[in-house]
Amino acid sequence: MTASHELERQSEAWVEAGIITAEQRDRILAAESRPGEAGSRLVPIFGLLGAALVVLGIILVVSQNWDEISRQVKLAGGLVLLAATYAVGYWVRFGPLRLARTGEALLLAGTGVLLADLALISQQYNIDFNPSPLLLPVLLVAIAFSYLLRSRAYITASSAVGVIWLIAESQQEGSVLEARDSMALLAVVGGGVWLLIAAELHRRLRWPEFAAPLQVAGALALFAAVYVLGFYRHYDAGDDEMSVSAGIALVVVPLVVIAGAVIVIAARREDAGGWRPIEASLRLPVLVTAATLGLLLLLTLASAIEPRESAEDEFILYTAGFWVVALLMTLDLGWLGLALRREWWINAALLYVGLFALSRYFDLFSDYSRTGLLFAGAGVLLLGLAFALERGRRALHRELREEPAR
Repeated sequence: MTASHELERQSEAWVEAGIITAEQRDRILAAESRPGEAGSRLVPIFGLLGAALVVLGIILVVSQNWDEISRQVKLAGGLVLLAATYAVGYWVRFGPLRLARTGEALLLAGTGVLLADLALISQQYNIDFNPSPLLLPVLLVAIAFSYLLRSRAYITASSAVGVIWLIAESQQEGSVLEARDSMALLAVVGGGVWLLIAAELHRRLRWPEFAAPLQVAGALALFAAVYVLGFYRHYDAGDDEMSVSAGIALVVVPLVVIAGAVIVIAARREDAGGWRPIEASLRLPVLVTAATLGLLLLLTLASAIEPRESAEDEFILYTAGFWVVALLMTLDLGWLGLALRREWWINAALLYVGLFALSRYFDLFSDYSRTGLLFAGAGVLLLGLAFALERGRRALHRELREEPAR
């Protein structure tokens, strides 16, 4: 929710409470209006979209004439394009124009050209292809630019590339992060939790503007991984393995961190480590969310140690466990959305639970009686969510009315 929308909502409550008149509210909104707010949101969107289209257009043009271009021209053209994109982006960002977001979009396009150049070199010189060695330098460059420019666009791109690199690296034989085939999904769970941990670290340290992009990236990775793991009983997980080092780095260590966070939050001792105390209205939903992440990591650890393979066909222990965790995560997201007054979190939770219920229908049921039970259960869940949301919003409205009188 933007600041202007929040002011509109609060000022409406002030009018209803008799604190200000409707005319005064109109004057306040007119004085605080931000005509450039929508445009400022469109700038990074158009910039990122334009950068992506430029890179895609160049790739299509080159691919059309690929066979007619010599190897030397291909490599030289790639290097020239890389230098030109970075140079133009730097000039737009730091030169006389000082267009920060457009310049960052061009620099981000240059990072995409870097990936294309590395792929070109690999193809031209018949280097054994695996996405991981190509993505790693791109990931490091993106992370470096994120902090040099304090760029939310770059940290968002870094998070996405980081998850993709983790999946690619997990498929390399002999890698310290090896997690073959279906075990890669368990690696993504750990990667998502690490992104959430990184978001909180950035929030409390010197880069609070990076917290939201990292938080969104981590949540997307977790929800996507748990959704796919809901089909666990269909995997031949017994033939897949996760290396010990990958299990420690991606499951055990974040599990220890989350367990420590649960203890600290439950004991109300955030200040002991120099952290800002959690607000009373947020403490319980944050605690429950952290406990849910701990439960997910425990289930992930159990799946990595003992995949159960054929046993999962007879008794869907892990499969049902991921279903329960997915629903708990959805409830946590909606609860946090209420506590933080972020309506799009609530809408995302409702969308996810609807998609999840529909997937379970196609996965499990074929006759009308079972379909009816599924739909009835999903309907009860949605009605419960609606009840909780309405109660929460009414409580927030009451709080806004009572607050000025204190």
